[in-house]
Amino acid sequence: MMMGAFLFTSCLGDNKSDDTPQTITTTSGAFIINNGLQHNNNGSLTYFDYKTKIATQTLKGFDGLGDTPNDAYVMGDTIFVVSDTENMIFLVNRKNLTIIDYVSTTEEMGEADGVNPRAITGYNNKLYFTTYGGYVGELNPKTLQVERKFKVGSVPEGLAFGGTTSQVYLYVCNSNYANGSGSISRINMTTGSIDEIKNDKIQNPQKLFVIGEVLYVLDWGHYTDDSQQLDAGLYVVADGTASLLVKDATGADAVVIYYGGQAVGYEIVTFNYPYGSKTPTYSKYNTYTGTVSALTLSGDSNYKIESPAAIGVDPLTGNIVLASRTISKETGYADYTVPGFANMYTNDGVYIEGTHFQTGVEPHMIGFTLDKTVVTY
Repeated sequence: MMMGAFLFTSCLGDNKSDDTPQTITTTSGAFIINNGLQHNNNGSLTYFDYKTKIATQTLKGFDGLGDTPNDAYVMGDTIFVVSDTENMIFLVNRKNLTIIDYVSTTEEMGEADGVNPRAITGYNNKLYFTTYGGYVGELNPKTLQVERKFKVGSVPEGLAFGGTTSQVYLYVCNSNYANGSGSISRINMTTGSIDEIKNDKIQNPQKLFVIGEVLYVLDWGHYTDDSQQLDAGLYVVADGTASLLVKDATGADAVVIYYGGQAVGYEIVTFNYPYGSKTPTYSKYNTYTGTVSALTLSGDSNYKIESPAAIGVDPLTGNIVLASRTISKETGYADYTVPGFANMYTNDGVYIEGTHFQTGVEPHMIGFTLDKTVVTY
């Protein structure tokens, strides 16, 4: 089944007659949101073009992405980037990496409610983002106005849509700023009502993937007094229970698995590299089969990933992009003050030649841009 797990485009149209227009979708590139060095106003976006294999990191207009851009969502030809410390959502033209506009989340939602936007996603031609004020804002991308806001839990981070064909929900990770007792808010998109999912195993949720009403949650666990990170992992939450699926995971992304033309689940790729670590590990969890397997990277000896900071899985090919901090020659530990780099691997972990490129300082989030092309067979 996994041989056909991902939606490849190379065979589309094989059974079509000549002169039949078909729309194919391909991935045109990968982008990385770089936090930058805190309080130095040097957050950035790196774009890697699949065709030219050239990475670009030039932003024009305004003053760049400011301090600590954190997440992004692509809608059409625009990349919407949430910038934490700036209290902004920047609109970036994905064709030329020009900042074309921005939204002040504090002006739209109020100083307290709109502070520190963190994560963003989209649904039904609207954008939804979390703020450390404890809210989710609903942004109209045409008017750039926040039309609704929803009060969720303490210090929300990642968010994702799920539910059934008759009822859609927006699920939100409430991290409680790593103080334990985290939770997940569930927003009914029809009524606007909100309830909370709590479990003792969910302490510091950061990111989630949803299938129906089953949640796969990346939880960062808790920290000791000397900053050691414990109990981070991938959990499944369903019917009021939570179970650990992948022990020791600090980063994750997922690709949809298709079987018989239908989406049946996710393959979730994880890495583990807690603060102070020197040896990263990787794994893959298949939600359809319920199996977990180790992932070993190979072919990258010249560009070895030593301090993984972000991961993205191409939604069409299943290829994996990993971004890394640079290891300091003086200390032997990751350097959080200099530019990092990224590599692309096949879904089996084999480095793809020509895909090594430099990122900005502290790469944090990886996304992809897709192109639709009409062809005639």
